[in-house]
Amino acid sequence: MQLIGDGRVLIGHHHGWSEFEISTGKVLFECARYEGITAVHRQEDGGTFLFGVDIAGINGVGFVELDSSGKEARKVCYEGDYVRLVRQTSRGTLLMSCNDRIREADLDGHYLRDYPVEGFYHAWKSLLLPNDHLLVSAGYGAFMVELDADGSVVRKFGGKDEVPETVNPFFYAMFQLLPNGHVTLANWQGHGEGFGESGVQLLEFDAAGQIVWQWSDSKRISSLQGLLVLDGLDPTRLHHERNGVMQACL
Repeated sequence: MQLIGDGRVLIGHHHGWSEFEISTGKVLFECARYEGITAVHRQEDGGTFLFGVDIAGINGVGFVELDSSGKEARKVCYEGDYVRLVRQTSRGTLLMSCNDRIREADLDGHYLRDYPVEGFYHAWKSLLLPNDHLLVSAGYGAFMVELDADGSVVRKFGGKDEVPETVNPFFYAMFQLLPNGHVTLANWQGHGEGFGESGVQLLEFDAAGQIVWQWSDSKRISSLQGLLVLDGLDPTRLHHERNGVMQACL
């Protein structure tokens, strides 16, 4: 999920992405010409980055760059058979969620660093912080972790032994780092219907890793995987997370 300006939110899906009007929920644009897309990100020049495995004729982890008209500008292949959410960094690199590790890559098909962590299983999202640490959600590992520049664990929080049993950590998916150092997180509970009461699905942790807010409503949801906190953001502008906290592009 990404704020892309003009009151729109972009949401990636298997075949590409959709753009919704935030105020009404109306679909304003749909790209559905691909298969296997796992991450989409709009760029300042109006282009779009797409990522997935075996996409657009690429054999392996694929990166497709589209120009502002939607035309394919280039295709790049990385070794591997798994990638989920991808985020850009302030140093011009990519952070790729590759199952049991986070990989930092350049934009030309080369991995620069590996960050494996015990307990990662379908690790979902990572952000590069201003101190060169990484903040990562562990997927089915169901914890949050901060890694230093060498990949060593600085802190872990949100695990089953650290939260009330009713939270039921199952799959820690998309998260957002807030300006006050808090982390909001989607605690996904499962595919399909009937998971609305199986755990608390929106969590907010303070800088010490303690839950300070939570939300779930079984009458309205089954399971949540994504979130985007709009407080303090300007929906008329494109946003990114290259410095950790969500920021509007200049």
